[in-house]
Amino acid sequence: MASRISLVLVLAFVLSSCLSGSNDQNAGPQVSDRPFETFDGEQVRLTDFAGEALVVNFWASWCPPCIAEMPEFERVHLDRRDDIRMIGLNTQDNREQAENLVVQTGVTYDLGLDPEGALFSDFGVVAMPSTFFVNESGVVVHRHAGILSESQLNALIDEHLVTEGGS
Repeated sequence: MASRISLVLVLAFVLSSCLSGSNDQNAGPQVSDRPFETFDGEQVRLTDFAGEALVVNFWASWCPPCIAEMPEFERVHLDRRDDIRMIGLNTQDNREQAENLVVQTGVTYDLGLDPEGALFSDFGVVAMPSTFFVNESGVVVHRHAGILSESQLNALIDEHLVTEGGS
């Protein structure tokens, strides 16, 4: 009987963790240290940006919501580039597909390639697009699965990344 109660409690905890809503989860782990190639051909790691608040957005050319939010992210990037660094990680596309979409959308924030989905997997992405908010210590403090508008993105940056004395 006691083992059944323990099993029920464990299952309840696991289910509550899984069903808590992917749009409002505090993740807590350090960012992946896996290298990726930028659109400029450099090899970098997210840990190279230690000391900066990051918004890391996973996108793909085959994802209509990703395409729809890219201009919104660009506006936030242009308005807030002194507070945060935006990094868009293209996943599971070839370089030509990704570059064509960047030209089409006109985004200028930092962009990287994740053609095999390794970073996608490291971050545990379950929906596209997905956006991760990383504090200056390199800790994922929030994740959002799904499309974000300019106002929603600004609100999440204010809530999770910008402190009272600046970022």
